[in-house]
Amino acid sequence: MIFLDAVDGKIHAVLIGNDIGSQLCTMISADAIAEFVIPGAKKLVDIAHEYGVKVIYHSCGSIPPAIPMLIDIGVDVIHPIQALAAGMDPQNLKDTFGEKISFCGDVDTQLLLPGGTPGEIAAKVRELREIFPTGLIISPSHEALLPDVPPENVKAMFDEVGKVY
Repeated sequence: MIFLDAVDGKIHAVLIGNDIGSQLCTMISADAIAEFVIPGAKKLVDIAHEYGVKVIYHSCGSIPPAIPMLIDIGVDVIHPIQALAAGMDPQNLKDTFGEKISFCGDVDTQLLLPGGTPGEIAAKVRELREIFPTGLIISPSHEALLPDVPPENVKAMFDEVGKVY
């Protein structure tokens, strides 16, 4: 609360969480997530919402079993959509969770951003904008741009994001 008191009215969102997903599934069972992760996350979500601040929950990996629990405790945004993790296909997420939560990410940082062409990256951004016309922050599917990503690919991503259709 000290942080939120200090920035009261000056921020729009906070990032909480930690990785609970691997490439193929959650690293712990859904029951363990419900018992050990969700109660603490709910306390943080409630405090942030008391200050009028949105909550972005971070977890890399495949986390579909945890998403309904995160929705239930009031998380506003899931960060990131890890593009190549099992069950994290953006169309599936949109179809399954609809308007219940927003998503951040899905420009793949494992293969596409480091090895793709600027044209392929721009095409991925357009695809994401079609799937999520609202409720998506387009960003790399990781919390940082890694050193193997060519600058022209970063530029292609941001140039496409900035276009108005």
